[in-house]
Amino acid sequence: MTEIKLIAKSFKKMEAPTNSSKGHTKYVCYVQANSFPPGIKNWFATNPREQKMSTNVARKIIESLRDNSDFHELNRGILISAHDVKYDTSTKELRIIFEDPGIHGNIDGGHTLRAILDEIAKHTIDDDRYVFVEIFTGITSPVELAAARNTSVQVDLKSIAELEKSFDEIKSALAGLPFAHRVQYRMNEYYNEPDINPIDIREIIAILAMFSQAMYPYKNSNGTLNELQPIQCYSGKEATLRKYLCLDSKNKTQQKINRDTMIQYMRPIIKSIFDLWEKVELEFADVANKANKRYRSRKYSRYNEGKIVGKSLFGERDMKYIIPKGLMYPLIGSFRALVEVDSTTNLYRWKKNPMDVWTAIGSKLVFIILEEKTENPEILAKNTNLWSNLFKEVYIHAYMT
Repeated sequence: MTEIKLIAKSFKKMEAPTNSSKGHTKYVCYVQANSFPPGIKNWFATNPREQKMSTNVARKIIESLRDNSDFHELNRGILISAHDVKYDTSTKELRIIFEDPGIHGNIDGGHTLRAILDEIAKHTIDDDRYVFVEIFTGITSPVELAAARNTSVQVDLKSIAELEKSFDEIKSALAGLPFAHRVQYRMNEYYNEPDINPIDIREIIAILAMFSQAMYPYKNSNGTLNELQPIQCYSGKEATLRKYLCLDSKNKTQQKINRDTMIQYMRPIIKSIFDLWEKVELEFADVANKANKRYRSRKYSRYNEGKIVGKSLFGERDMKYIIPKGLMYPLIGSFRALVEVDSTTNLYRWKKNPMDVWTAIGSKLVFIILEEKTENPEILAKNTNLWSNLFKEVYIHAYMT
């Protein structure tokens, strides 16, 4: 439990006019801006996005805070969820008590609060600067309020899903992997940390979805090969995220059960999926050259006289070539042909080790890609025949050799 103390004026308690049995209470007041303590920085998890303080909106908030004594009227204000609120009318001291980081904290107005905290650190805020603050107590989840209030810049689906704890099973499955700390679950997350190169959670889900027999089974119920290729994993990552979140049900409780179960069953192969991506990305150019396909001649390779031109997606290894995702998705996706599901436990396993298969037929797979008559990776990534041809090569190697 954490208590922060502020100086406030015009404090008012507002009982809910409807559904009072829910115990929701709203408090409104004007808080002296320079009275916010630095400890409130620890209570931002309820805001669906990180604050990007280099935007025009953020700069205008800072300018208004510095220049206008009427800031409390010009700014939309700050919305907070709290466990309890206490106000002393004689001293004007406002005490806000936080208890659960998943429920309590800043919900809206994060840019305003960040701007205030930044200016406090610079000692640039006058005592006559106030900000409008709303505080709710008694709410059990910040999700609805966050979705409704964060409208100046639309909150994306993944940020709301993160508030709903929809990614907890994936977080658990990724724990210990070298890139886990870089996965971005909320808008603008890591923006203010230039040393971290974030990986959007939608990218993670898209890659896993290609191998999921719940989302994109490669066999029909009668045992024949499914001609549907998971091209949407590349071309529609938001749609893939939505499909994952709503997996096989219209009931939210069942949706969570379905997607958590999917990840649990996939756990035995998840690490090796990303290990495979890393290996293929690092070796693609050399394998292409050995297959008499001069990869450096492709414009999208960005080859520059042997200089480092990029880093691998998951391992952040230095690379002298860029391998566009438009090539990587159909190539990595073809290895879903190696997936087997244990009939007793439903756990995933490999028919053959994907690393060994890459070593054995990688040159053939790369040759198929580079034989395509286009220099546009976007077109390659949406080519159904390319996906199908790559998949069949891996399937034949797995089951007929």
